Amino acid sequence: MTSELAAITIGIDPSVEFGPLTLAWHGIMIAVGIAAGAVLATRYAGERGLDRERVVNAVLIIALAGVLGARLYYLLENDPGALLRPWDWVGNRGFSFYGAMIFGSLAVALYLRRASVGARYLDALAAGFPLGMAVGRVGDLINGEHYGRATDVAWGVRHTHPDADVPSATVAYHDGGLYEIVLALAMFALLWPLRERFQRPLTMLWTVVALYSLGRFFMFFYRSDSDELAGGLNGSQWTSVALIALAGLGWVGYSRRAGGPGTT
Repeated sequence: MTSELAAITIGIDPSVEFGPLTLAWHGIMIAVGIAAGAVLATRYAGERGLDRERVVNAVLIIALAGVLGARLYYLLENDPGALLRPWDWVGNRGFSFYGAMIFGSLAVALYLRRASVGARYLDALAAGFPLGMAVGRVGDLINGEHYGRATDVAWGVRHTHPDADVPSATVAYHDGGLYEIVLALAMFALLWPLRERFQRPLTMLWTVVALYSLGRFFMFFYRSDSDELAGGLNGSQWTSVALIALAGLGWVGYSRRAGGPGTT
């Protein structure tokens, strides 16, 4: 696959210098994405009379727990023995977003439970998630992370900067970062205008979990950063299946507890 086959060419340095500081676009855009998601989450909370400060606190908890969770889940998928070596838990390479999603959600659910507040706070966080994800993944796209097979499709991405993470600067690849951005923007365009329709607690949360997991299930047929686990599917796809099932159980379980339309 030569360069002329790539419809999208990116030659941005994965790092940017601010005076004496050298920062990675990956980290910068994650921080901006968290801020963007927090803005929407607090707006969603305000529309429903929720405490905006508590939502901000929950976002910070998700961010901190998510970093550790992303690292531990990556090790679980790729080097389980490293989980027994705490010194390997720290690193600036090797993270799994599903780990951040799972650990961050559990941590904030515990926080909200201890604070004795309603499940609608989780819906507020879920409402801000798609835009935050779309912005945060821009750093991955710049860096060339999560690339897949070489391709000549119109949306193939060629990274020309020598520090990009792709194997070759002359080849276009399926780009997982680009696909994540498209998936997240599609979710945002669909769910944010319809947010008033999600009146029951946790329905926004389960919808976001299901749609995101479904999108990633198909996306990983074109990514090469997760090893096959069983049945022709890789670890991330099996995690997607589990989360889709969890979301379905969440919907069914809540519907049974709610007792039907109109129940408070």
